[in-house]
Amino acid sequence: MIKNMKLNAKDFRLMRIASIMLLLLAFFAWDSVAQKISTSPTRINYKVTPGGSGTSRITVANNSADRQGFQVTFGDFSANVAGKSQFSAQGTQSRSCASWLTATPAVFELEPGENQEISVLMDVPADSAALIARWAVAYVQLRAPENDGQGSGEGLKVQVNQSYRFGVYIFQTPPSATDSRGEITGLDFEENKFTVKMKNAGETFLRCNSYIELTSLSTGETKRVTTRGFTMLPALNRNTVFNIPPDIPPGRYSVLAVMDYGNRDEVEAAEMEILIPQRGNN
Repeated sequence: MIKNMKLNAKDFRLMRIASIMLLLLAFFAWDSVAQKISTSPTRINYKVTPGGSGTSRITVANNSADRQGFQVTFGDFSANVAGKSQFSAQGTQSRSCASWLTATPAVFELEPGENQEISVLMDVPADSAALIARWAVAYVQLRAPENDGQGSGEGLKVQVNQSYRFGVYIFQTPPSATDSRGEITGLDFEENKFTVKMKNAGETFLRCNSYIELTSLSTGETKRVTTRGFTMLPALNRNTVFNIPPDIPPGRYSVLAVMDYGNRDEVEAAEMEILIPQRGNN
């Protein structure tokens, strides 16, 4: 049943302020705890053959002043063209390997200053699903500690805080998957910005670096603009945007876009010519 209330503007503002203050206090209390919890490593790489298994470890440290409860679960993730991770439930991605993973222990508690080593088992089936690269994410989630048995006798009720969880990226590449290949599929220039469109055309996880070089066709001087390194998942696309530095003089330039994906013998490149007008001119 919905109860309607009429409040004057002053009372409404006071209630809103009080509600926001309570939310902020709760947020900062949890945020303070979350900042004192650490997990390592941030990513795990498996190379397990079909029908085989492999084990890696995650270490969780409780550097807070309170006892903390934890639960380990697994889910899926992908990445959009901007490179931002997109998380989803286990089994929703076509390349998921989340169901192949088991954590031991999956539920545990840590006293202040304690560490816990989690064993993560990758158990790969002996079928065609194991012949391609797959990935998942392991979540280490904060949960309410148990109350030392002083409950109501109704059994353990785990309360997991979904807002504060730490993700560890997991990658599985079968040894037979050796095709490591990146492609530049497009190079666009608009409003002083370059967009380099790239694709992982192989079957391995690519650790990429991308940059552009602007060479003046009148002076021969070259300016390189770089970005941070990034990982590309097999069969996915990524766009990287480069801004023209404000100190670049006007004139005509040859622009070389490079995708370096770790191959010692070759890189992917694309080239175009542009005209940078005088600043302030249309």
